[in-house]
Amino acid sequence: MPTPSSRKLASNVLAGQILDSLSMDGINADPTQQQLINVLGESLGASARNSRQGVYIYGPPGRGKTIITNALMAHLPSSRTRRFHFHEFFHQLNSPKNREPGQPLGAIFSQGLERELAGIQVLIFDEFHCTEPGDAMLMGKLIKFCQQHEIQLVTTSNYEPENLLDDDTFHHLVNPIIETIRHGFEIFKLDHEQDYRLISGSPNDAQGFAKGTLNLVPRTIPVTATETWIEIGYDRIGPAHLTDGCIWITFDQICRTRRNTADYLELATRYSRWHLTEIPSSETMPMDEERRLANLIDVFYDKDVEVHLYAEDDLAALGHMLHATEKARLASRLAQLTRHDLERTAASQ
Repeated sequence: MPTPSSRKLASNVLAGQILDSLSMDGINADPTQQQLINVLGESLGASARNSRQGVYIYGPPGRGKTIITNALMAHLPSSRTRRFHFHEFFHQLNSPKNREPGQPLGAIFSQGLERELAGIQVLIFDEFHCTEPGDAMLMGKLIKFCQQHEIQLVTTSNYEPENLLDDDTFHHLVNPIIETIRHGFEIFKLDHEQDYRLISGSPNDAQGFAKGTLNLVPRTIPVTATETWIEIGYDRIGPAHLTDGCIWITFDQICRTRRNTADYLELATRYSRWHLTEIPSSETMPMDEERRLANLIDVFYDKDVEVHLYAEDDLAALGHMLHATEKARLASRLAQLTRHDLERTAASQ
């Protein structure tokens, strides 16, 4: 049952409902999380006390951004609230199934916004971030659309607004977006010492991504596996193998080919259990391959896909050539995987 003390901390009804939901799940919000919950309560819903366009939440991984927005979603009108992963949303808008022959890309995007966001009041975006100049253009159009249609945005990000496109060459493209966020949004940094993802639960209770493993044990494909080639876009990947509802695929096939986040999102919808084999040393991995593996792990995590990694080392150096924030996010997500190595395997035999 929700504790009376948690209700006393709430600034209004919506904040109280969020705290109650967390308490029902056995989660006692820490002081920083309580502050964020009150900001959400004062900014959204019928009892909102300000007229902000939205709430921009940022901070390191594992601080509770997702669990708090999950609880928020449960207490907003479902018919007027939508939630998306940022890159998945744009992938969906630009999907070939939504295109007509000869239709300009700008028209596809505008019509997609009208289709996906019709009639909603609150839009929640997870992993709000630009990784390339095209993202900045789409992000700007999205924010302008929400302004024009009085849609409030709630975003979660590992990056403060000034680092949305952390590339000196193209950073000027996001300056108007940063100004809009700084002047039109409540900005909250959710940052405290504890990364809650590093507090391990029981592996037996794990589901989805948390049921996965990181293995330093060489792995051979089961003899019962059937060979398959994967069609993705205009390309084919393979030969991969399928067995017992799992896909077995090598690092070379998925990270040393010109794959992008949209490809990974598509593949994650096709297969819910993955075995990714022959991952080379993270200390010497080139930046382009490292970024693809990082993107793939991000997609697995966000889509809650069970993944078993087979690597030459414990991937402790993964992200050594990436932004510090990306490296921290990777470490947080990999820490949720149960580790198996040669010493543990020998001891159990």
